[in-house]
Amino acid sequence: MNAAADSTWGYWCQVIAEGSVYGKGEWERSVLGNFQTPFVGRALRWLRRQALRIADGLDPEPEATPSLCGGLRRVELATEFGDVPTALRTWANAEWTRQIAYDRLRDGEQFLLVTEDLTGRYVLAAWPVTVPARPDAESAKHRQPTCSRSDHLTSGKHRRKVGRLLLR
Repeated sequence: MNAAADSTWGYWCQVIAEGSVYGKGEWERSVLGNFQTPFVGRALRWLRRQALRIADGLDPEPEATPSLCGGLRRVELATEFGDVPTALRTWANAEWTRQIAYDRLRDGEQFLLVTEDLTGRYVLAAWPVTVPARPDAESAKHRQPTCSRSDHLTSGKHRRKVGRLLLR
């Protein structure tokens, strides 16, 4: 059989956070989410939602969170490392940056968006993967059970089980 006929392309996405452990001087990695889809557009939509989720978690907009109105205020922060929430929002809201990611994935390459600041590093990644194709009708026919569904339903043992399940 042809290996290409036995598999198809899909996309695996992952969001990772890395940062130092307070008081230990070590870096730890946490997977914040995984997603698999056969469609490149869905992969990028998922990554976009994750980028905005992380940005809002790190730096919520004061206007978007009325319950925190008194607790949050805008602060201009410029560091040599940059600003993770701004970088994530910029990527998520700029169509041309997502088009670059789309083109890379469609060409069979991986896409990585790495942002970091003083708090840690955040990685949004997607790459093409091969996934098993759905079985065709001919190979599925060979995997059919030896008795038909109607034979199974007419057996007394099955009727008793169904009857007990319906009574509960």
